[in-house]
Amino acid sequence: MKEISSFSFKPQPGPYETWSLCSELIMDGKRTGKYAPGFVIGAQYAYKDLYLIVTSWNCPYEESQEFILLSNDLTVLCKKHIGHIYSTILLEGHEPVAEDQVLFHCNDDIDILVTAKSGLLHSSPPFFTTQKIRREIVTAV
Repeated sequence: MKEISSFSFKPQPGPYETWSLCSELIMDGKRTGKYAPGFVIGAQYAYKDLYLIVTSWNCPYEESQEFILLSNDLTVLCKKHIGHIYSTILLEGHEPVAEDQVLFHCNDDIDILVTAKSGLLHSSPPFFTTQKIRREIVTAV
């Protein structure tokens, strides 16, 4: 995957508490009329005719991440959420590791390998187990 900087979100007016949970995508400085969950884009990659963006809500102490796979016309093909109420998943870094894979580094030593294939997102560990693993670590401490 190739890291890009094509996307941003249109700022939302008014106080934070009144914002919609989805923000309008801006691509190369132009409004798209397409929306994605989140207020902040933490990472973005291109792979063939797909885009992968990782977004968050800039919410202290309860931050979570959305992994969103978009088609070339910016249709959401797949969306995966990592986070849980009263917990924090912070994106601390990321790096492409293969043509179709990116390794995302999150807080508490959580690494997520994301693979984009055929309009689907796959991860290791699986998205649905990431929080379970983290909770077990927290409980054991």
